[in-house]
Amino acid sequence: MTASPHSLWFTQMIEYEVPASRQAALAEALVTRSEELAVRCQGLQSVSIQASDDGSRVLQYLQWQSRLAWVEAADCFAEEPFFDLLSRHQARGVNFAAYQTLRSLVRGADGGLHCQVGDPQAYQGA
Repeated sequence: MTASPHSLWFTQMIEYEVPASRQAALAEALVTRSEELAVRCQGLQSVSIQASDDGSRVLQYLQWQSRLAWVEAADCFAEEPFFDLLSRHQARGVNFAAYQTLRSLVRGADGGLHCQVGDPQAYQGA
């Protein structure tokens, strides 16, 4: 199964490994950074900041309108003091991942899962 260039939404995930004492501060800094990014980049649809139970990781999940919207927003990233953020919060490691959304299911009023978005052509052989 491969993604179609016409797939809806583009998801970017950035996982930060930090000392447990820095987890809350990094999470708060990422919330502020994400809010500022949303003002400058209209293609950013949603952001989620998540913290691991053990205190050692923070996950920033950014959902873009499309891959093209993410590419167009790249100029916004150039203005971000990303390495300063990493240094300030003593990040020991950063992992990046990006995905095209093929299907998104949400629970409906009837309690069942229903397709929220997706392009049937995005699946090959399905």
